[in-house]
Amino acid sequence: MNIAIQKIIKMTFVLKSLSAVVVVTLATTAINAQTYTGLFRTTSGNTTYHQFNRNGAGATVYINQESSATNHPIFRLSSGTAQANVNVRFTVENNGNVGIGTITPQAKLAVNGNILAKEVKVKTDISVPDYVFEPDYLLPSLAEVEAYVKEHKHLPEIPSAADIQRDGLNLAEMNLLLLKKVEEMMLVIIEQNKRIKVLEDKGK
Repeated sequence: MNIAIQKIIKMTFVLKSLSAVVVVTLATTAINAQTYTGLFRTTSGNTTYHQFNRNGAGATVYINQESSATNHPIFRLSSGTAQANVNVRFTVENNGNVGIGTITPQAKLAVNGNILAKEVKVKTDISVPDYVFEPDYLLPSLAEVEAYVKEHKHLPEIPSAADIQRDGLNLAEMNLLLLKKVEEMMLVIIEQNKRIKVLEDKGK
């Protein structure tokens, strides 16, 4: 084999080897992890986030904080910073709670901001108040409703403004309560219409 060709082959092999060593070293150092069956694995005792930053300031990803606490984050996305827990836009906790615009989600999905959707469906085990139309349902009189409203300043069974401000608004529960009030009101209107009809017939 030509001596010049042999030298080129040897140099190519060395460069490829060095390149592989450099890549592995940088990758391992950057995320403070060890490789295991082709995957990156958290080193024992590592309680900090693995950080993946773009060059300079900007979006940052933090992954896999080692903690036994159920409310500790395991995944976070930040914006405009390379610091942990700063400008967090999205977080996932060990207990499965997901937060958007909040780092302390108190539900499976907590959003600190507006939500835009084409359709929202709520499944609930609350009974639909069609029982109002049953013959044995005791419809409250208008006098009872009037007395309650004068004392409490809100309809019976409907949360007060203070209750909603303190506890929030349960959409499914409130919609069914409002449906119940509409159904009760319809029964009152039907009864009033019957009485008016009787009076009209008497006047003829």
